Order: sequence, then C-alpha cells, then structure tokens
Amino acid sequence: MAPAELAATVDVLLGVPAAVETWSEGNARLHPFVLRVVEEPLRRLSDVGDHRYWVAPQDCRQILQRLGAPGRYASILVVWPAGNDLPLCGWGCSVGPEPEAHGAGFSSMISDGWIRYPRLPDPEEGFVHEWLHQVEATFRSLGCDEAVVPPLHDAETLTSCRPPSEPPYGGTYRSYHDRVETWQPWYHDYMTGQVRRPSGGCFGLTREVWLRRRS
Repeated sequence: MAPAELAATVDVLLGVPAAVETWSEGNARLHPFVLRVVEEPLRRLSDVGDHRYWVAPQDCRQILQRLGAPGRYASILVVWPAGNDLPLCGWGCSVGPEPEAHGAGFSSMISDGWIRYPRLPDPEEGFVHEWLHQVEATFRSLGCDEAVVPPLHDAETLTSCRPPSEPPYGGTYRSYHDRVETWQPWYHDYMTGQVRRPSGGCFGLTREVWLRRRS
C-alpha cells in the first residue's frame, strides 16, 4: 500500500476492537489485538471458482507461521491492496476456524475503500462484518442454527426489537443504512440478540449464546 492508504487502513483497524466491544455491549472482545504490517509482497492468490480470487490462508502460510504458533490467535484479518481489474470473491471473504490458519478464523479484505473512511460514520463496520462471518461459522459448528442466530446477510429485511425511538427507528436495517450509510444498528443488535424474529420474539448473539463457546 502507498503511505496514505496504509495510514488510513491502520487507523481504522485500530478502532475495530473498540467497535466490537461497544457494539456487543461487552459480550465480545478482540484482545489481545495485534497489528502487523507485512513488507513482503503476496506471491499467490487462490481461485474460489469462476476465476474469482482471494487471499486464502495457504497463500500467506509462511507469514502466518512467522507471526505465531498454532492456537495463538482465534481470528486473523488480512487486508491487502487489489488491482481494479482483478475479479474477486467479494470485498471480503471469510471462513471459520480451520487448520490452514492455525485453527483461527480467517478473513481477507481489500483496502480499496480507504479514501472514503473519513466520510463514513462507522468505517470499522466492514472489518467487523467479516470478523462476524468467522463468529457465525463458529456458532453454526456449535449447533446454533438460523432460528438462534440469523444469517449475517439478512439485514436487508429484518428490523430491531429495540423501541422505535432507537436506531433503526422501527424500519429495516437496510432502510436505515440507505439514510445514514451505516449498518451499525444491525451489528449492535446481532451481537446482543436484539434482532426481531419474523415469527415473533428476538434472536441473535445473546450473552447466553456467546457463553456457549466457552462451555
């Protein structure tokens, strides 16, 4: 990354732990949070199908080995600059804990939106989103189906159990995002179990669900 891009990206990444702890109301913490700037270039990418690419754990195996022994980290986020002509699996792609990542969840995200960070209400949200895909995969493996924890992309149609005086003010998370350009209420409700279930009641990552990982 160029110096300005790197500085903007690092600044936002350093805010991710506070966003997770605040939006989850203390249910989750990214601690310790270790940030490393890697000087060497990526020398390979992995095809996810249809000639679309991402940085997979095996593409940075030597870097991961150098940064820590297996089990040292529960989560790994890789941010890299991609060319505009490169077909990608998405802005970010994530998997749950897997051996290639030393047992950690793994996400890779491109840095192309860095110039917009100062204008966004919550520039950390994209990185929180990809980390939550790791969390979602972990809880699915613990038996939490979609009746307990909603799919992370269901924000388009769902709304909150919170009173209409609080975001998203009685509307869908999508309608709120379209007005103020942030999904923060969705992540807040997702990590605190305050998403309104279409059939009635609330669901999401309540404190009781979070504690399942420790049992």
